[in-house]
Amino acid sequence: MKIRDGRGMEYLPMVVGTVRFYFKEGCWLCDTAEEMLNGLREKYALEVRKIDITSDEKLYELYRFDIPVFQFRDGTTLHGRIRKKDLLKKLNENRNKTTG
Repeated sequence: MKIRDGRGMEYLPMVVGTVRFYFKEGCWLCDTAEEMLNGLREKYALEVRKIDITSDEKLYELYRFDIPVFQFRDGTTLHGRIRKKDLLKKLNENRNKTTG
């Protein structure tokens, strides 16, 4: 699948795979982080798996003070006030890696 950029150039996406996005309704940091992630979905061929931490007591206890949380293919995470430069770094570290 090729992607066309704003200048009409075609390129292949950098495949990152699935990113788990732990969030909670009403969390403005989560909304901001989701917008940032969605803006990079096509370029990095991302599949975003949204997981509401209030749906599971263990997840709530684990992440309630850390949301939003992005978990990447290699098991690493970003959480809280996620900066775009940190997200881009993680996406680049995880692109085209095979799951193991």
